[in-house]
Amino acid sequence: MNLEKLTKRVTQELNTALSDLPSRERDAILDIVKRAMSDASTRTHRELKETAVICCGHEADLVHKIQEQMDKKRDMLIANLSAMY
Repeated sequence: MNLEKLTKRVTQELNTALSDLPSRERDAILDIVKRAMSDASTRTHRELKETAVICCGHEADLVHKIQEQMDKKRDMLIANLSAMY
């Protein structure tokens, strides 16, 4: 899944759907969606890290490398969500 494309698509769809609302209300709705996507990403990230530790616990270096990659992808998602405005 390309997060940049997803973020752009969701932003465009929301702006179109909410175009009749005052700017303040539209911004509030966009903020709710952004937080929900960020929360979902954080929860998924946490669960995947736990799975990696369980599966690869005996390979601590491998787990650390996996966690670093997951952190980078999470940070990219948060940056993309922040750019929705």
